[in-house]
Amino acid sequence: MQYKAILLDIDGTLVVPGEPCVRPQVEQAVNKLQQQGVKIIVATGRSEFATGKEVLASIRPDYGIYSNGACVKNGQGKVIFEDRLTPQNMYTLVDFCEDFDYPLAFCYEDGYYAYIEYEKMHQCYGEITGHAEHVKDGEDQDRHLESMPYTAFALVPPEQVEVYTKKYPGLRFVPYCDGKYDVFKPENTKAEGAKILLEQLGISPQEMVAVGDGMNDIEMFELAGMSYAMGNSRQQVQDAAKKVAPTVEEQGVAQVIAEIFQI
Repeated sequence: MQYKAILLDIDGTLVVPGEPCVRPQVEQAVNKLQQQGVKIIVATGRSEFATGKEVLASIRPDYGIYSNGACVKNGQGKVIFEDRLTPQNMYTLVDFCEDFDYPLAFCYEDGYYAYIEYEKMHQCYGEITGHAEHVKDGEDQDRHLESMPYTAFALVPPEQVEVYTKKYPGLRFVPYCDGKYDVFKPENTKAEGAKILLEQLGISPQEMVAVGDGMNDIEMFELAGMSYAMGNSRQQVQDAAKKVAPTVEEQGVAQVIAEIFQI
C-alpha cells in the first residue's frame, strides 16, 4: 500500500509530555516524509495557536485537525470546517464546575481562557505541556461574548464526570490522564475531522496512517488503513491500533516513519 497521508497526534506522540518541543530526530523524520509528498496532518486536542514553532519546531503541517475535530484548517490557516460548543453546553459546564471549584478552561482560537481557578489551570497546563503562556486569565467569564469556544479542558474527579453527564448529557469527557479531561461534542472527533479533510483531498482512509497515544485517537485508528499506538499509551489504546510503536521518549514516530516509508 502506498500511503499518501499520515495523521499525527501531538502530546504523547510527537512531543514528550512536559517537554516544550518535538525532539530533533522526530522533527527531521516528519520533514523528510513531507518532502517525499506525503501529506502531514496533525490531529490534536490543542487549538492551532498552541501548535506553533515553539511546539513543532520546523514542522509545518499541510493540514491540522484541532480541538479534537471541532476545527479543521489547511497549512495557511484557512478554515475548512468548524463547530463550537453551544451556550447551553458552556453554561451548564461552568455552573457545575463552579459548584465544586473544579478548574475549567475553554479553548478559543486565541488561547485557553480559564474561567474557574486560573492559577491551578495555569500551573497544570504548564506542567503538562511546558507552555503555561497559552492559558489566559478568563475569570471575568466574558470571552464567549466575542465567540463561542470549540472545546473545554477540566480538572474533575473521575467519579464526578458520570454525575455531570447523567445530569447534562451532550458532552464527551475524554481523559488526558486521570482527573484531567478534554471536553467536547461527541460528534466532533479527530476521525470525523479526518473524513472531511480526506474527502477534499481525494485520499481514501485506507491510504492514511494514524499515530497517537490517547483515548481520543481510537476512532482515527479505526478509520485509517494503518494505525500505531505509542508504546506509552494505555492498554485500551494499544488494543485499538493495528500496531504498537516505540514510546514517545524513544522517538517512536521517527521509527514508524522509517518502518513504513523506508526513510
